[in-house]
Amino acid sequence: MLNLYSLGMEKGLLYETILTTINSDGTPNAAPIGVICKDSNGIVIYLHKGSKTYDNVRREKSFHVNILNDPMIFVESTIGNLENKEFKSDEGNGYFIKTAEAFFRAEVTSEKLVHRKDHLGTFTTYVIRAKVMRIVKTQEHVQPLNRAIYGIIEALVYVSRINIASEDEKKTYLSQISEISRVVNKVGSKHHKGAMEKIWEFLEQKNIIIMD
Repeated sequence: MLNLYSLGMEKGLLYETILTTINSDGTPNAAPIGVICKDSNGIVIYLHKGSKTYDNVRREKSFHVNILNDPMIFVESTIGNLENKEFKSDEGNGYFIKTAEAFFRAEVTSEKLVHRKDHLGTFTTYVIRAKVMRIVKTQEHVQPLNRAIYGIIEALVYVSRINIASEDEKKTYLSQISEISRVVNKVGSKHHKGAMEKIWEFLEQKNIIIMD
């Protein structure tokens, strides 16, 4: 039987996905939402009050999580609207995105209002816990998106250029690497964090930075 681990998701990690929900008029809605894998059949999402996704999930108590790597789907679901032709009905129980490598339907098991603070400030959000009810793989190879690996690759691009950079450029590169490190520590696994630590150690050995 399929579960989240069989999709390549790991416990405790956050993945970039597209949530599809049902609007009050019955039409489909899509939005990029980070999904935290809590165990083989449980997830947590954070929703902001006022969004369509928030309204739809609180009303319907269920939603679909789509795993895919199509950049245009992420763009259109963020700054535009996906056309109806991009969706397909899941046996009458909501909608999924046709091009998804895999999708699953989840039902809300608990929700609570929390106040959070990050580098952008303080804000209020709703924490939704949900149970996975049905998983479908449309492709044999499924690759859930976790930002940590892409951040590490980007950091390595800066590292490869830093020795030939001007002093101002070095400061910019180090600032970018620092921000990447913050993201990796937030969403990455121990393996990702270990890779990031190795980058900092390399920069220290090259006397590019001084660590305490």
